[in-house]
Amino acid sequence: MDKRLRNALKGLTATDAERRRRAMEPFVRATFGMFIKYLYRYLGNEVECEDVLEDVYADIWEKPERLCNITSEKQLLKTVYLYYMRNRLREVYRRRNRNLYLSQNSLKDLIAPEIGTLEMVSSSELQDILSQALGKLKARERRAIELWMEGASNRAIANELKTTVGAVKMLEFRTILKLRKMLCYYNRED
Repeated sequence: MDKRLRNALKGLTATDAERRRRAMEPFVRATFGMFIKYLYRYLGNEVECEDVLEDVYADIWEKPERLCNITSEKQLLKTVYLYYMRNRLREVYRRRNRNLYLSQNSLKDLIAPEIGTLEMVSSSELQDILSQALGKLKARERRAIELWMEGASNRAIANELKTTVGAVKMLEFRTILKLRKMLCYYNRED
């Protein structure tokens, strides 16, 4: 983390309102590019990204205490996402009634990729969460996801399940959304 950002963070968490006001501008300058790039991945629309970011900066101004012990940019991004950005993104998605594209890399990525939320839970706890979520699926959905995670092509899954490739794509998509919803409920409970 560069010196400008470190000093801005110190100023933001100060008790003096004038010092906080002076620190907000350098903080915005230092973090805007990083935050907008991250938001753009989720929203895909610059105007909405800027609107969300404006609200996030307002929330940071009102409650900066979460930023006290930040030591790295990754930690800053994770903290801002968890405590300021996540609720704003939920509002946008509720309003747009839209779902995120989910990558095929790993079922664990369903929780919160790229910001280290997985580091917050132990691997055994994560395995339990995923096992419970998979246990709640129908047998056909579970089999399709298992084959998919093993790297089987949609055509191979369709042959295994005795259905069409289009049906498999839709089944995977709906199942991933179900799992995502289950994991979101788990995140809210914490």
